[in-house]
Amino acid sequence: MNFDKNLFSDTIDDEIRAIQMTELGFIDVAEQIEKNERLQVVQEVSSKQKFLHWELEFADVFAKKGGFDLILGNPPWLQVRWEESGIMGEVNPLYEIRSFSASKLNSMRSETFQNYANLKAEYINEYQSSSATQSFLGSVSNYSLLDGKTNLYKCFLPLAWKIGSKKGASGFLHPESVYDDPKGGVLRSEIYKRLKYHFQFQNAKQLFQEIFWQNKFSINIFHNVNNNINFISMANIFLPQTIEASLMHHGHGIVEGIKDDNNEWSIKGHKDRVIDISNNELNLFVELYDDK
Repeated sequence: MNFDKNLFSDTIDDEIRAIQMTELGFIDVAEQIEKNERLQVVQEVSSKQKFLHWELEFADVFAKKGGFDLILGNPPWLQVRWEESGIMGEVNPLYEIRSFSASKLNSMRSETFQNYANLKAEYINEYQSSSATQSFLGSVSNYSLLDGKTNLYKCFLPLAWKIGSKKGASGFLHPESVYDDPKGGVLRSEIYKRLKYHFQFQNAKQLFQEIFWQNKFSINIFHNVNNNINFISMANIFLPQTIEASLMHHGHGIVEGIKDDNNEWSIKGHKDRVIDISNNELNLFVELYDDK
């Protein structure tokens, strides 16, 4: 009998292995794919897209603990959308550096396709991939908390909560837009249940060279246990060292402003910079900033 020995531990006796295979049976996957045209398409797509099924890939972790104890990441801050200039600009830089009317673009596109043999097929493949990804991420069936928003970093939050264990923790560095999006209330309601630490940075010290110096982002630590809303928040941080300095501070002295006496961005820590947020504080924020 031919069977895949990788299905069993090397310590199992060959005779026992053969008996188990006889009793349980097995499927010749290669043969099934060869006979089924749809399975051939599935195999081709999966080999290109590199799908990851967490529960299957890490079955032992989910079986023993129900998920991961710790998840950390800096997910892509990227809005998923189709941009024609991305692929067309590789053969004609004018697509990237100039703006054209729709009629001019149609004319240029046809001419460019004629000059580059394989470009049209690549163009269609890129469009299909982008459109399919946008549809999948924007589907409320797949990401019900996002309400159709397809910024990639937002997708990582509910995914981490899903694949984390019941007492698991997760930490992400991402933009602040989850906290001020007028249509993001559903996601925020789940964030606040899990949020333990929120450290807001401004990029004035250019920790990230590729984004504008005034851009804001935050380190966010979540815990999967849904307790009452209770987390620590700090704002206007320019270097990570300010966080520890503030958490360890004795509380004496005056809190510096955003800039110090030398007109430099203040990086000094202080106990009063650490704000405890509960449901009462969130209700106050609602009265100050939100519509009735």
